[in-house]
Amino acid sequence: MTDRRLVAVSPTKLDVWQQCAYRFRLQYVDKVAAKGRWAHQSLGIAVHAALRDWFDIDDAGERTPESAGRLVHLHWSDLGFRDEEQSRRWRDIAADMVSRYCLEHPAPVPFGRERSLGALGEHVTLSGRIDRIDEKDGELVIVDYKTGTTVPTVDDVKVSRALAIYSIVAERSLHRTARVVQLHHVPSGIVVEHRHTDESLARHLSRADVMGRDMAVAIATGESAFATSPGPLCGWCDYRDRCPDSGQVPPQVPWAGLPSADAT
Repeated sequence: MTDRRLVAVSPTKLDVWQQCAYRFRLQYVDKVAAKGRWAHQSLGIAVHAALRDWFDIDDAGERTPESAGRLVHLHWSDLGFRDEEQSRRWRDIAADMVSRYCLEHPAPVPFGRERSLGALGEHVTLSGRIDRIDEKDGELVIVDYKTGTTVPTVDDVKVSRALAIYSIVAERSLHRTARVVQLHHVPSGIVVEHRHTDESLARHLSRADVMGRDMAVAIATGESAFATSPGPLCGWCDYRDRCPDSGQVPPQVPWAGLPSADAT
């Protein structure tokens, strides 16, 4: 048997590779720590943590929309916000958002929450941290929370690489059918769903394998293989101070990912 070294990949790692090989090198090969945090990341982290911990409340009678909102306050961070007033306002918005979501989408205690799972491909080891795994009609349902400004569509859930990888690693690790994937947009309460097939999951796995092979070649080649990809995303890059081409795009302020007037 030919010896081969598998490349460890996750949905985020694949996205970074596709967006910019130079950032990939800094983040995953050189392991340069990112500087600071964006305000929308602080919001998303608090919302995800609140929805995770909500199901740890033993007394179902205490597992109320209001208690979910209080958990947002518990997990809140001021990192990335312009000032204390902006942070406090968005903390309250996020708490109301989560309370409303839990009122509109009550759910029994899930099969799993923030579950880290893995699986093998031809050139890669896949890993994924799944926000929530539900059970329905004898199957597992993959749930991914979204807190951004864009409301997802059916096409978004259908083509989502992350959800496909979560489906693959869940099936292979848990030995259960997990073809149904959902995006839960917490701000709007909208839920979109898609059922994967053998063929659709095979396509996603094949793409991940190809990208993993290309990563391995680049890592073996060295620095010259990691080209920059100047473009609009440079304004959001955590590594722009280390990039020779980042000056082509002006940087975004740390709270730019917040909607409405707060983005400026």
